[in-house]
Amino acid sequence: MAETVNLDALIPRDDFLSDEGPSTGSSAGESGKVHATVTDLRHGEAFSSTLRKPDFQRETSAWSPTMVRDFVKAFVDDDLIPSVICWQSPTRLSFVIDGAHRLSAIIAWLMDDYGDRDLSQKLNGFDIPDDQIAIAQKTREMIDKEIGSYKSMQAETQFPGTVPAVAARARALAHIKVPLLWVRGTDSKRAEQAFYNINQLAVEIDPTELQILNSRTKPNAISARAIVRNSKGHKYWKGFTLDGQKEIEKVGQEVYSALYYPPLPDTIRTEELPVAGRGYGTQTLPLIFDLVNIANAIPVVDVSKLKKKFTAQDQSPPDEAATLKVINGAEKHCRRITGTHSASLGLHPAVYFYSSTLRHQPTTVLAMSKLIMEMEAEDSFIEFTKSRARFENYLITHKNHINQLTGRHGSMAKGYVAMHDYYRHVLDLIAGGKTDDQIDAELEESDKYHWLRKDRPVLSRQAKKMSGDAKQNKLLQDVLAKAFVCNLCHARIDKKAMQLGHTIDKKDGGFATTQNGEWQHPFCNSAFKPWLQTPEGQLWEMLS
Repeated sequence: MAETVNLDALIPRDDFLSDEGPSTGSSAGESGKVHATVTDLRHGEAFSSTLRKPDFQRETSAWSPTMVRDFVKAFVDDDLIPSVICWQSPTRLSFVIDGAHRLSAIIAWLMDDYGDRDLSQKLNGFDIPDDQIAIAQKTREMIDKEIGSYKSMQAETQFPGTVPAVAARARALAHIKVPLLWVRGTDSKRAEQAFYNINQLAVEIDPTELQILNSRTKPNAISARAIVRNSKGHKYWKGFTLDGQKEIEKVGQEVYSALYYPPLPDTIRTEELPVAGRGYGTQTLPLIFDLVNIANAIPVVDVSKLKKKFTAQDQSPPDEAATLKVINGAEKHCRRITGTHSASLGLHPAVYFYSSTLRHQPTTVLAMSKLIMEMEAEDSFIEFTKSRARFENYLITHKNHINQLTGRHGSMAKGYVAMHDYYRHVLDLIAGGKTDDQIDAELEESDKYHWLRKDRPVLSRQAKKMSGDAKQNKLLQDVLAKAFVCNLCHARIDKKAMQLGHTIDKKDGGFATTQNGEWQHPFCNSAFKPWLQTPEGQLWEMLS
């Protein structure tokens, strides 16, 4: 996943509709201001204090450190830069319709805040992810080295000779301007449509993100944003009752922790991996939006197949009860995937959600979510648990199948159904008593899966220096070989979901001693173990 710089805090977010009202006396929707200077964009200045991003605007977090550096350099060197398109509300707020990343990059340079300083800390409740801080510092170091900080240019301007390396650029700052264009009129919906038109023509926004923006007041969109930002940042639920706000934020933080803890490092050196991969990046919001939809039986739309363009929709006020129902549905679903709740399957992320080189595979998260929802409807978790150990072993030895399925069908919303169908097919064959070799043979003869190849990628067979992929593949092998195993179903357990259960139950005289303890999945302890004590379960255990 590409590194991106979070500049979302540099321009505040606001609701178009809340600012509709009596005009302050000038021609709303128009402005005589044709450019913004460095002074205009400094925090606390008159024009800067009017800047807003619309609530439908995506998060300003899509640019890499290199892109931020290159744009700041273009600005400081007074190169030609595109105009920023704005709309002035009747209450004289300047909403940025197109160019939020450009303005935010400049403001970040002026404020020395690339997602980790005062404004960013405040917006994120002084709880910024480590990977976001690392990317911010990387960006700062690149810019300070290759361009010079704004602070150094201020020092050179006030005391010439202080920082001679930036003298020429410091003198030029007084003449540099950002061109501004204005959407005319007082109609906020027209301004919103301008945003969709501009960004669809430029193909800048992920189609799923456009869908989220266009349904921003709906329960699934609000829930996804609360989860992705760990209930920090702009509060799309601010119109709810105080109790409702607290509930949204509490559940959002719980789901975030379940999916993104521990944080995924740049170089993996541990067996403890987050279910949903990196908690910050361009794929994060689309993945969680679709996960929330699956968890609540809301159709997942592959928007790349839609022929029509997005148009601005009338937005109803957010529904508190419906939103609470949706986010709680997402939490219930995540409890099935991970954690110590009695319903948790404790899926090991390295088995289900990472490739043979420990790259996160978001499509598998959605595919397993769909499979879990089916098992909920069918009440078939016992059946899954009976086949689980063999299913996991098959997935581990055939991880290249997952890459091939993604390559053919696409990732996330495009390919998760095909991935689910593969899982279901393999599970059915295992439940039918097929060996791995027999499963391979059936796949080869299948019209649907004959093209899958079971050969594994060759990793540095002759190179003297281990490649990064080879190191990660070796780590995966060791992690899975040494993983804790459930003593009831014999499948691997994620450490976040390990539960120490009684070998001999308390009701049968078992004591709470380490000698009488064994590691189990929470679901196995609460449901599978009682089933094993039934005649059917005892027969199954004897035969297996």
